Amino acid sequence: MDIGTAISKPFSDVKTLIMGIILLIIPIINFLTIPGYLLRVASKVMNGDKALPKFDNFGELVVDSLKAIVTLFIHGIVYMIVALILAIIPIVGPILALIWMIVFSFIMISGVLTLAQTKSIGAAINIPELFKKAKSTQFIIAVIVALIISWIIYAIIGVIVIAIFGAALMPTMLTGAVITDPAQIMAMIGTLMGAGIIMYLLSSIVGFVLSVFAITLTAEAYK
Repeated sequence: MDIGTAISKPFSDVKTLIMGIILLIIPIINFLTIPGYLLRVASKVMNGDKALPKFDNFGELVVDSLKAIVTLFIHGIVYMIVALILAIIPIVGPILALIWMIVFSFIMISGVLTLAQTKSIGAAINIPELFKKAKSTQFIIAVIVALIISWIIYAIIGVIVIAIFGAALMPTMLTGAVITDPAQIMAMIGTLMGAGIIMYLLSSIVGFVLSVFAITLTAEAYK
């Protein structure tokens, strides 16, 4: 498990990184391209290709993205049905539901990686087979490491976002006065919108980088 390589991978091709960020920012387009691209990343990793794949053959990206969405939707239905059944069991129900949530998280990731391997939705929703693959110690460790690193980075970004909004509102908070002047209100709205745009761009950059990092790290352990 090469954490350093996985983290640096999104930055190995600046043009692809920029393209990924742009696509992730655009609503609807992001759902039709990014999931398929992450499957492409995982597929190449599992085939021993460590290079960051290009954004090309968009028809394939859209098809793979739709497959990923359908796969995750089916997984979501399975998870909810079992979780609801477990939750109504007296006393131990909530504990069993929590355990199921944790276990199914690994199964769902296993399903995504299986889809990247086989291109088959059927294989990607075969829960018993996915569970067998997800039991690998190496895979479990890789998922946990990816989650921990992602949580830490997102926590840091959260602090930065709070600081940005805090700085935008600081003048108003320091005066403690209610703003009634339309010009001041518009200026404050503009400042908040600017801070919001910065936050959105920052979250998109971090989101793409961490997605490539996480899928790379887990795919290496899954192949």
